[in-house]
Amino acid sequence: MPNVNWKLITGLLIALVLVAVVALRLTRRVPPYNPPSNRTITDWGSLDNQTAQRLQNILDQNVNHLIVPGLQAFVRTPDGRTWSGTSGTTDLRRKHFLGREDILRVGSTTKTFTAVLILQLVEEGLLRLDDPLSLWFPDFPNAGRITVRQLLNHSSGISEFLEDPAVMMKSILSWRAWKLQELLDITAKREPYFSPGSDWHYSNSNYVLLGLIAEQITGKTFAQLLREKLLDPMNLTHTFFVPNEPEPDALLRGYDRDLSHFPGFLDIGVKSKSWATAAHASGALASTADDLGLFYSRLFAGELLSPDMMEAMLTFIPASNPGFDPQVGYGLGLMQLNVDGQELIGHVGEFMGSTAIAMYAPDTGSLVVVTANMSYPDLVKVVSDLLADIQPG
Repeated sequence: MPNVNWKLITGLLIALVLVAVVALRLTRRVPPYNPPSNRTITDWGSLDNQTAQRLQNILDQNVNHLIVPGLQAFVRTPDGRTWSGTSGTTDLRRKHFLGREDILRVGSTTKTFTAVLILQLVEEGLLRLDDPLSLWFPDFPNAGRITVRQLLNHSSGISEFLEDPAVMMKSILSWRAWKLQELLDITAKREPYFSPGSDWHYSNSNYVLLGLIAEQITGKTFAQLLREKLLDPMNLTHTFFVPNEPEPDALLRGYDRDLSHFPGFLDIGVKSKSWATAAHASGALASTADDLGLFYSRLFAGELLSPDMMEAMLTFIPASNPGFDPQVGYGLGLMQLNVDGQELIGHVGEFMGSTAIAMYAPDTGSLVVVTANMSYPDLVKVVSDLLADIQPG
């Protein structure tokens, strides 16, 4: 009987499995979404039925235009009326409809929460905007010349840890939990973009440092601070800092087809730790469009910060962002966009498996929040479509 080459057979079987996995990813699609005929769209807010139906149609159209599983939206009109809506599904097979209370990771919209928390600590006299980073991290490069304000508006020059090849490769492993000291060590070894205060460059490293500063000066974890200062007082019952808090039952899996290099649609499970532990204070929140709508509504109504701190937050420096053409400026935890000639203020959050955007139009008082269970769709278009419907003219 001839000898069997088990190594060859094993190798061929592994190769066949890999080919099958790739083929499955490449052939996965999101079929067109057909809204159910019996859904309720008119009792989720104070808008009239006709306007609510138009907004719902805009969501339905964009689910299919962007080829995403689902979208959530919160809308506040110039006269203060509101509407919330959803469209699409939680899955790629169009079996389970997305709901208003389903929770998605909202990425860098977390930065606005972090900035508000830091500014509240400034109001309490625990730190100043012009305090140097060296007060807390004396050995960090340029620490004596980097201020809290520069961390908040991304003018510190500190490099982005997500650009490090080792971080990118290891973060593909969903179970890989990052320790923040690891990320700081990696960041400190990377060449700064520029001298502090001389230019602008977006870097999540800035906000990881801000979260650690808040922990040092209060003796509490960042999760505790968020809960005590913002989430609980505002009754944001569907907002969580995960995985530093337990994953809520309503947290959904997401899907990626753009941020990773895997072909087709990649599932991002609710237990995934790598991106969230790395993001920390820069992007680890999970929430709903409704909760984000409440937070940004109260922020721009002046209810969360003093007039002086709001003025500081809304002081924008020139900040063009390669790959995100609408951005023209950045304040303290707030992006400034120019969309169809209109100034919009808020933040975009891109996360592995989900995306969020919250935008306020200061000239009209309109506010639109949109979330998606997919990495990186063009949610600016959805915001623009919704704003065009509710604003005069």
